[in-house]
Amino acid sequence: MARSFLTVSALILGNCYVIASTDLYKDNAVKYDEADFKKAIGKIPHFVKFFAPWCGHCKRLAPTWDELAEKYNEVNDRNKVVISKVDCTTESQLCSEQDITGYPTLKFFKAGSDEGIKYRGPRDLASLEAFISESLGEDKPDAIKENQAQAPSPASLAELTDATFHKVVESGQHFVKFYAPWCGHCQKLAPVWEALAATFEHDPAVKVAKVDCTVNRQVCKLHLLQAWQNLQMQRSTKLWKLDSTL
Repeated sequence: MARSFLTVSALILGNCYVIASTDLYKDNAVKYDEADFKKAIGKIPHFVKFFAPWCGHCKRLAPTWDELAEKYNEVNDRNKVVISKVDCTTESQLCSEQDITGYPTLKFFKAGSDEGIKYRGPRDLASLEAFISESLGEDKPDAIKENQAQAPSPASLAELTDATFHKVVESGQHFVKFYAPWCGHCQKLAPVWEALAATFEHDPAVKVAKVDCTVNRQVCKLHLLQAWQNLQMQRSTKLWKLDSTL
């Protein structure tokens, strides 16, 4: 079973290198660069999608986000909320400042605040509209409230440390990347690993994680890591290693 999963995961990693060079998104959402983003955020409410053009989840969300933008951005009351987007492949510094570790990441910025609230619910139009209404202090239908209450919280790419590693991996099956920030192969894998985490974010069977071995030397030494990078499937006390020469 473990060998089968590793094979599938390896195929996913390979497929993630197919990158589209064009922006497939329409123009209803306001597209910000770093300068325009910092000028606009805080003045009026914004619902922002941080994305990468090559990201499969972003492509699937695109028509829904465009429909949401068409509904809110073309009304006369532009002071209500602006639906916008930021391309993290061109605005990497801004996305780093916003702590964007996976795509797409959706954040709501209230008027008078530059601290965004991450949206973690379903990505259908009705749920997004309900979140906007809730963030603006408006009422939303009881049916939407019930659906959102039942929606599971997505798991993000977990950053494990010496202190948290064993407690976390004992809770279930984890696919862990041990890396060093200066490692060229690790840098090449980074966006693929984030995409893999996004792929499995709603899958309770496995969680995708990473360990920075320049900071967390104890856990890396424990797992006898002698080369960067190293990918391991960890299930409680059982361990499988994946040859990861990329």
